[in-house]
Amino acid sequence: MHSVKPAAAPAVRPVWPLALATLLVAVLIAAPAPVPSPHWLGRLSRIVTGSPLAPAHAIAIGLALALVARGVLLRRRAAWYGLVTLVLLGLLAVVSGDDPLWRLPLLAAVLGGLWLERDRFPVRPHPERVRTAVKTGAVLVAVAVAASLLFGGVSVRSVGAVAGGLGGTGGPMDGASWLPGLLGLAGAAGLLLLVITLLAPDPAPPPGDEAERRRVASLVFHPGSDTLAPFALRRDKAYVFSADGRAAIGYRVLFGMAVAGGDPVGDPASHADAVRAFRAMCRTTGWRPAVLGASDALLPAWGPCRSIGFGDEVVIAPGEFTLSGRQMRNVRQAVKRTANFGVSSEIVSERDLTPALRAKLLDVASRSLGGSAERGFSMNLDELLTGYHPGAVVAVAYGEDAEPIAFQRYVTAGEGVSLDAMRRAPDGPNGVNERLIVEMIEYAGGHGHGVVSLNFAAFRALLDAGDRTPLEKAGYRALHLLDPLIAVESLYLFDKKFRPSYKPRNVVFRSWFDIAYLAAALLTLEFGRTRPAQRAADPVTEPAHHLGRY
Repeated sequence: MHSVKPAAAPAVRPVWPLALATLLVAVLIAAPAPVPSPHWLGRLSRIVTGSPLAPAHAIAIGLALALVARGVLLRRRAAWYGLVTLVLLGLLAVVSGDDPLWRLPLLAAVLGGLWLERDRFPVRPHPERVRTAVKTGAVLVAVAVAASLLFGGVSVRSVGAVAGGLGGTGGPMDGASWLPGLLGLAGAAGLLLLVITLLAPDPAPPPGDEAERRRVASLVFHPGSDTLAPFALRRDKAYVFSADGRAAIGYRVLFGMAVAGGDPVGDPASHADAVRAFRAMCRTTGWRPAVLGASDALLPAWGPCRSIGFGDEVVIAPGEFTLSGRQMRNVRQAVKRTANFGVSSEIVSERDLTPALRAKLLDVASRSLGGSAERGFSMNLDELLTGYHPGAVVAVAYGEDAEPIAFQRYVTAGEGVSLDAMRRAPDGPNGVNERLIVEMIEYAGGHGHGVVSLNFAAFRALLDAGDRTPLEKAGYRALHLLDPLIAVESLYLFDKKFRPSYKPRNVVFRSWFDIAYLAAALLTLEFGRTRPAQRAADPVTEPAHHLGRY
């Protein structure tokens, strides 16, 4: 977990003017280098460089400053350090007599302005990034020195070239006239690598430890936690807590995106504070905040972020569910079919499974997936059938020979129970999944759960639309063709038989400029195979007030 102190109010003054000025300086340095330039452009370039630069060095510094300009826009403290360093180097050049004296008051004024604006750059470089940058710089200097010794004659200019070449072209060396150019090229690449490393967001944090997971488990069972709350207990998630500790957000970091799974868990009165803590953490780590599965009710808490509704959670109220009526005929027939096949069933706490039954159910799961790995993020839990997670119950279906042929795992939240895994042996009779869902709805109603959450209906509005526009027709056609792989349409049609209600869910993100990173992160989280975390010796403790429900 990232320890988040109560965040000060975010800086309201924009930083884009400084970013634009930095980009302008980068252009003035680099533009005259590649081709012969007008006299006036060369004079403008001299204002920022003081003295002529070698073309290769000018291009490298210009590119580095363009990256720094982006870092300024993202409020990276390393970008501020880079600008201060550049101004100090300019002052040093003036003092040493290499640059005109008239630049001294200009550079001093710029340095004073940067110092006054230092608090507008809260994203400090992570120690790991700093160590990587230091190692990279040391390697580059070592290569320069070794090459100079090997090919004859060490010069300060040659070593300086590999550090980025802030001036001059370097003198020729005995026996290796090509070496200064090569070292200059390596120095340019090294400079860009150093800037990229220092401006990068923090690396992904480790998953939450067992103490944090126990805290989150107690929050999951809070009456205000919604049906996605149990999935915060995935062992690959890290956590950030509200200031009062009564709410938390589980998240993962990929490609610089910090993706939260659903709404905060715990007391609704503290949800907004948990969101503020999450956003404050993202500001200080350089991560782009995002949410997969945010409810409509909590969208205002995310402030100016963008949101896209991408589907609906399928929910059923046990108190309103009935098998009677013409609209439920298909479900009734499916349940009756399993009875005709001699199917029996039971619902048991996952922690009460015997080792023998657990092994048989895992075999069913493996055959159901065709040997594929378990995947998912926002509505999938890990540790299938291990008894690690609290509040998990398993509905098991047995064939005529009393061997298990299907099972479903449900996990408990404050608001109700949520379907996590639905597995059926390929040779099992049709209707078994419907049978287990119906029995689980009855079970939930008898144990005081107000809602049963089933699957997720992605793009439900598109699938349910009667009169589609040409663009919607193309989207529907794509979903239909991809259904054998992602089962969007078939899963929606399966859930629709139960006459459920729907709870809209949204993707929340900071800016449209984050779309590429967001898409890569979400696709990897939902469909990529993740390395399981190291198993703990004991399962997460179940809150004492909840033990009586089973």
